Amino acid sequence: MMSNSLNEEFPQEMVFIKESVKEQILMSDEQEVFCFYSTKHAGSNKPTIFFIQGLGPGVYSWSDLWDELYKDYDLVIIDSREKPSINLKKKKHCTVQRIALDIVETIHYLKLKEENVIFIGSSFGVYYVAHCVSQKWVMPKNCFFIGPFVRTSYPNLSTQLAFMLPTSLLEKVGKRIARRYLRTRVAAGFQKKVYYERVTNIDVGRWKRCSKMRRWNASEDYKRIKCPIFIFTTSDDKYHRIEKTREVCNLIENSTLIEIPDYNFMHIKPGVVEFAKMINKHIHTIDE
Repeated sequence: MMSNSLNEEFPQEMVFIKESVKEQILMSDEQEVFCFYSTKHAGSNKPTIFFIQGLGPGVYSWSDLWDELYKDYDLVIIDSREKPSINLKKKKHCTVQRIALDIVETIHYLKLKEENVIFIGSSFGVYYVAHCVSQKWVMPKNCFFIGPFVRTSYPNLSTQLAFMLPTSLLEKVGKRIARRYLRTRVAAGFQKKVYYERVTNIDVGRWKRCSKMRRWNASEDYKRIKCPIFIFTTSDDKYHRIEKTREVCNLIENSTLIEIPDYNFMHIKPGVVEFAKMINKHIHTIDE
């Protein structure tokens, strides 16, 4: 749940969120995954965009972009298993491989034509998409990666505390460390406010259960990807650093690196209107 102050400073209409179908979809391992999707453009030849967010709770940072894309495309968003909307059952896996399978099973459940699916992955969400595509579980026309990296970069101290401290204590200490870490690692303004919001609402116990994902190295997955990949980056984002994004681009054979003005350009108006047009342009380039 976002704070009133954040909503007041950066108001969003959330049209797609309000109008989308919400459903808990049962996966093959009997874990339910929360999905919200639209069918407004069903029956047309337009592709369906499957959007995978990064780690952490909340949809607020992408709502404006979704609203713009929703004007022309149907969207599918699933919450990955580390998010609080998922009632993660005991002994159920929370790994990159398993969440990549969640994507595949959702596509099958919704009866989407995989050749008509376009993936957009953000941050950690790129891992899930890259693994899915590299294993040829789904073979899309193309993908868009926003702020990807080869390996995650968590502060060593908080990572060690996650394994050393009981959850109740980590709730108090860990969030303070995370906030301090974010002060110098994210851009001021919208990004910092959203990230602080995520830290405030994070489920520490869930994070510990899913913490093995932090050791994931996606280099082999990137090397196996053959479809066209468009990678967006900005020097304004200190967390998803531009040099890390270039590492990903160098590993993917058929990739294009696109630098955009700043973090806000991808997330909030007015920039997000132009960002959606950029995505739309590249979708049509592939179709030609």
